[in-house]
Order: sequence, then structure tokens, then C-alpha cells
Amino acid sequence: MTVDKSIEPAEVLAVDGNFAVVQLPGRNFPAAAIQGDSLSVLRDTIKELSECIAEGDLDEAKYPLAEIESVISAMMSTYEDASRVRGFKLPYAT
Repeated sequence: MTVDKSIEPAEVLAVDGNFAVVQLPGRNFPAAAIQGDSLSVLRDTIKELSECIAEGDLDEAKYPLAEIESVISAMMSTYEDASRVRGFKLPYAT
């Protein structure tokens, strides 16, 4: 991957903890950005869920699944709030 030094900066629309809503130049809808460490934790939680399912331990799978749902729901709430405040339509149905 090469870095294009002529790329225009993104506009930060909202920040909530370890993630942000940003508007990338030339895009119709804002993007969700997540800190690298938080992304890594989310990936590890998904791997934990996958392992629980592979082992057939559905009782234990409830915990990582709830964590994933909580993180994604918080991100979507911030995304939707920032989009509404800035007058953007959502790129998905609610």
C-alpha cells in the first residue's frame, strides 16, 4: 500500500471513547473509525466467540456475543447521532 500525500483530510464529526465518526472527502456518507487497540480487542472477542461455537459451548458464547453487540451498538448510536446532527441520511434502513 502506498500513501497518497495529496489526500484531503477527513472531517471529524463526533468522538465517543475509542471511536469516531469522520467524513471522508468525496464520500456520500460518514465513516466509523476505531482505534487500533479497540479494533484488536474486537477481533479477539470475535475469535473467542468463534472458538466457543466451534467447541459447541453455546452457553459460554453468550458473553463474547454480548460484548460484540454492545460495542457495535454504541458505535452505531454515535454514527446515527452524528449523521442526524450533520444532516446526513443513513446508508441503511433503521
